[in-house]
Amino acid sequence: MEDSQAEKRRLSFKDALLNKYSEDQSDEELCFIHITGSPKQKASFGQSEHFHKRIITLDDCGINCAGPVGEIASMCPNVEELDLAKNDLSDFHEVFQIIRQLQKLEFLNLSENFLPHKIADFTPLLGEHPKESLPSVKKLILNNTAVPLETVNSLLNCLSGVQDLYLSLNGYECIPDCPEQYPNIKSLSINKHAITQWEEIGKIGFVFPGLVELRMSECPLENISPKEVPQQFPNLKALNLNNTLLDTWEAIDALKSFPILTDVSVMGIPLLYQYTDQHKRQLLIARLPNIQKLNKTKISAEEREDAERFFIRHHMDDESPPLRYLELVGTHGMLDRLAEVNLKAKKTATISLIFDDQPVCKQEINLMQSTTSLKKYVSEIIGIPPPGFKIFYKDVGLCFGLEEMKYGPKKLYRYKIKDGDEIHVWSR
Repeated sequence: MEDSQAEKRRLSFKDALLNKYSEDQSDEELCFIHITGSPKQKASFGQSEHFHKRIITLDDCGINCAGPVGEIASMCPNVEELDLAKNDLSDFHEVFQIIRQLQKLEFLNLSENFLPHKIADFTPLLGEHPKESLPSVKKLILNNTAVPLETVNSLLNCLSGVQDLYLSLNGYECIPDCPEQYPNIKSLSINKHAITQWEEIGKIGFVFPGLVELRMSECPLENISPKEVPQQFPNLKALNLNNTLLDTWEAIDALKSFPILTDVSVMGIPLLYQYTDQHKRQLLIARLPNIQKLNKTKISAEEREDAERFFIRHHMDDESPPLRYLELVGTHGMLDRLAEVNLKAKKTATISLIFDDQPVCKQEINLMQSTTSLKKYVSEIIGIPPPGFKIFYKDVGLCFGLEEMKYGPKKLYRYKIKDGDEIHVWSR
């Protein structure tokens, strides 16, 4: 009885496919079409209705096994993109059983399947089939699977065509030593890991020497060591370090050590919290002469020159200015001093609060707080719960009308609020 119940709990690829795409048809139903004419005009007799599908999405379907050998190949052999995210696959044997039957597969998403086992060699799973019998998967997504990096390396020995690899949300605390290299990997996403030191990150470059793009945001990385960067990442062109814990200019300067890096994202790092958005960008551009795109925005020649001149004036009174200051003085010469500029974002502003077109009060507000916090504060003043009203910002110096403040986490200073501006409240 227990074996029978266990068997009933098994849900195969075919079961999920029929449940999702053929809910009104029996499992055995086939699409029979006969067209008179030349052989080229005739459809194959007894062909599955899924035979010509190139993209199949079976996310969150409860799949936990491949099913009988050959079943998938007979139903949908032409699949090129397969999404199996959020299923119950926990055994790579079942994964291999699926992909071996899809010879045209190029995209495979296994995110949020629990695959925590450390596997040093996948050869036993291939059985009598050589690894050449596997499809040439180019994009492999293993986000939030708890898959060990040792297992990933073993997997890449079999799926040698992978170019784009996604390993985010797997909680990696270190990068294990690996004697092999995988030069086919061009793009790697490893966001939300738990690694703090660049010494570990550098190992990624040695394992993937052909890496062109590395996305590594929302992680506790604290530093970048430039010493071995040219050897670690000789081909890296794009690097995303958004929302990391970088808090020194030395870490920013280390980005110049990447031989051909031209595209960098460093939004949300502690080092830059104290500056306005404009000055953040100017200081970064001036320090990074080879970067052509910063935070996904191209840098024009005019913007670079303005940033470099700003940088010179910013550091002209420093007792020990950064080396980049001396380099830029050599390029632009000593510049005249401009009026005193406060680089730090203003922390408060006195605004007029207007409720349903009626002035309520003038109030000093903290610009470091979020929009959500402001709504709670306004709620106390007008006596209406936050869901019962909307808030809008009006720059009294411009004629652009009202801007709805609908993004809760956004800090108020990012609206460029200044003394005399207005916050309008409208009841729903």
